[in-house]
Amino acid sequence: MTALADHYLTDLHHRLYTPPLHHDLRHHTAPPELARLTHVLTRYHDQIATGFGLSQPNTAWVRDAAHRAGTLIKQAEHLLGPPATIETPQSALAAQLRAASIALGCGLDLLSTHFPTAPEQATTANADVIAAPDTARALLHQLSTHTATLGHLAYGTTTPANQAGPLLLKAAVLTRIYSENHTSPSITAIPVHHTPDRIPPQAGETNDQALTGIDASIHRLSNPTSATFVTTWRYLARAAAIICDLNHKTIRQLIYRINELNQPDHLPATKQAEFDLRHLRAAWKNIVRRWDTHIGHHGHPANGPATDAGDLIIRLGRLIHTDPAWTPSPRSSPHLKPPHQLAPTLTHAAQLATITLKTIEACNTLAAHHHAAINDAATLYVLDRHKKYPTHLPRVPASAHELSTRYKTAKTKGHQAITTLTQAIQAIAPEVGSDIEEAHLIAHRTTVANQHEAALAATEFPTSIQEFLNQSESKSETTSPPATSRNSKEPPRL
Repeated sequence: MTALADHYLTDLHHRLYTPPLHHDLRHHTAPPELARLTHVLTRYHDQIATGFGLSQPNTAWVRDAAHRAGTLIKQAEHLLGPPATIETPQSALAAQLRAASIALGCGLDLLSTHFPTAPEQATTANADVIAAPDTARALLHQLSTHTATLGHLAYGTTTPANQAGPLLLKAAVLTRIYSENHTSPSITAIPVHHTPDRIPPQAGETNDQALTGIDASIHRLSNPTSATFVTTWRYLARAAAIICDLNHKTIRQLIYRINELNQPDHLPATKQAEFDLRHLRAAWKNIVRRWDTHIGHHGHPANGPATDAGDLIIRLGRLIHTDPAWTPSPRSSPHLKPPHQLAPTLTHAAQLATITLKTIEACNTLAAHHHAAINDAATLYVLDRHKKYPTHLPRVPASAHELSTRYKTAKTKGHQAITTLTQAIQAIAPEVGSDIEEAHLIAHRTTVANQHEAALAATEFPTSIQEFLNQSESKSETTSPPATSRNSKEPPRL
């Protein structure tokens, strides 16, 4: 019976981030079925916490874990609402959850038949085996997987049922830890988080060297340590547009490869990711066009963020182009590596898609810091206007508002691309691994960042744009923007 429940719940786990399941979870029929299944898990943990009514030595820690996890699961059950009482489930998802509930419930009933329910009844020969520490630990370990799946499913439901998600995941982690063997692990030093040093691109890099360099550039680009100015913001916008163009080409090649491998089930999610990347590329191109209307401040800034963006572009380009010395210039070879060379297996395809996902997150970080870019551009506008019309009051130019809108659009498109590409990676390589875990971490990080931004939407920034412009205008006699060369070589156009 537990094997049958495993079949249903494993299938749901593999489809966690697919749009159809996400839609079904938001239907009103999902929480009652989740509550029904959660109640079955509560019964399991209660039985393990009491040792099925038998006193067994060396099981105190297993019982304690089951009791603590059971308390969390009961709280989650309360948040999910009353369990389903109708005989026929009203959706495919409800039917799967009902089948898993019945299978797990029957399994527990079969186990309970080995233990007495009345004083005159005797236990069976298998009762001691079922209540033994090793058996209890193995059962707890299996239940932790099911509890985690329920937690992820609960996250996709509507409020307040989705609040059961964190409780179920905490219970799953607790039971997983206590279900492992209690051998004290060796102490492992944890490296201190820091921004890595720059790794300049070299000719003839191996694949591992290229990936290490890409990771370093992404970390540095997401945590800039040097000051930026209009020239930098302008350059970074163009760099992000080029990165998104390379990412779009990469995912398009992966679609061809999935076709070659005759894996049509993986195509819908990957094609949706390609579609969203196309729109993300267009959003960054619109930002570049807006920056192109500003006079001056062209060229390649001599600072860290611009250099890191250039390194990232070169390595991404060499990763997918046939030319090992590829650089972003009009004379560069446009020939891409054939799909079978780019991704020999689906595992390689998932790795390449994860690299793309990380670069999208880096571009999203640039879009999230657009307020500084707009302040810089608007300040220059006000100072220039003040020289021409010294009696006029400063005002935020319309171009700044338009630039702000375009950056916000790019951030929204980037979030959408991260979501769909995570789903594509899950479809390509559903087995748990470093790529899947990293993809889920990026998707979760993006979601949390958006929720935090939404919470701050009703409040003004510490210094509003208008106040910032007023301060800049009052200091215009003593402050002037750094001079830049108009003859500097501009980055390659798309």
